[in-house]
Amino acid sequence: MKNRVFIFLLVGFLVLTMAGCQSQIKQEKGSNEQARIIKKTKANKNISIIGSYRDDADGAAIAFNSDHTGRYVYADPKNSDTDDQLTWKKTGKNTYIIRLNDSDVSSALTAKLTGSTLVISGDGDWNTETFNKTKNKLNLDDFLSNRKVGNSTSSKANGDVKNSKSTNSIPGDEGLFDMPNELRGTWYLANESDGSVSKLIIDKNTITGEGFVEKLHKMSNNFDFTSYVQEHPSYQDMTKDWARVVVLSENGESKINVRGWLQGAGAGEYYNLATEHGQKVLVIGGGAEAWVDGIGWKNKTDAEKYAKEKFSDLHYREDISLENNDDSDSATTNDEN
Repeated sequence: MKNRVFIFLLVGFLVLTMAGCQSQIKQEKGSNEQARIIKKTKANKNISIIGSYRDDADGAAIAFNSDHTGRYVYADPKNSDTDDQLTWKKTGKNTYIIRLNDSDVSSALTAKLTGSTLVISGDGDWNTETFNKTKNKLNLDDFLSNRKVGNSTSSKANGDVKNSKSTNSIPGDEGLFDMPNELRGTWYLANESDGSVSKLIIDKNTITGEGFVEKLHKMSNNFDFTSYVQEHPSYQDMTKDWARVVVLSENGESKINVRGWLQGAGAGEYYNLATEHGQKVLVIGGGAEAWVDGIGWKNKTDAEKYAKEKFSDLHYREDISLENNDDSDSATTNDEN
């Protein structure tokens, strides 16, 4: 009899223990699942394009709704304002396709969201624009109205300093510079030290890299921009994303020289083409002798494959050391003789 009672108590104890373990497992599983859901929700929230953005330099603004619709506006200082409805779709990590309901814009636009900065680019007829996300919802109708008033006030206050969209309306500006067709397109540049690959997009009038956009303009030859560097803050604001471009010729080879619009010291960057491994590549140079800073390839695979290769027909900074060593050796030989 005592044995039966003992066995009964033992079985009851085991049943209660197993029930407690299962309850703990369910609680832990539920907590982990909830944590994953919260983490996933936060991650999705961080990369959402939904909201409104403004590009004060160009006088444009754009808004994206949760139902994949939106609106784009641009305050044209001379002609009628642009006011287009749009649809959008996510195509990759922080990358989106935008389609404007505008007969003048037949091709889709590409949007890249990095933090709170949105860069929108298109074909050769669309100037790349850089927008910053607003903390609060932006009223696009008020934005257009304020831009019109601002343009009028700025014109009166600053004399001949006007909206940057107008050709020849800003002192020293002779209009947009058109990049040669052979340089346009998407190029992939590999970092020689760590092998990482970055993308550079050259459009008709813009150069877009990771974290920057340059709008290409021509500057008047007799224009002295030095006084505008410190004395005209409104001028600096309107031209902050501008670059001045000239075409240089050396040994029968043309190079495109790009500098900041108000850049003083420094040679800027040089762009030209070369042929390596049987294909055209983009050569980006810098410094006094346009030494090679990077090679752009048409596909990412080649950029990674040839990242550390030096080409004998190109001029690198390291060549200076070699030339100096040769000169030192020659001088030593002459002294010995």
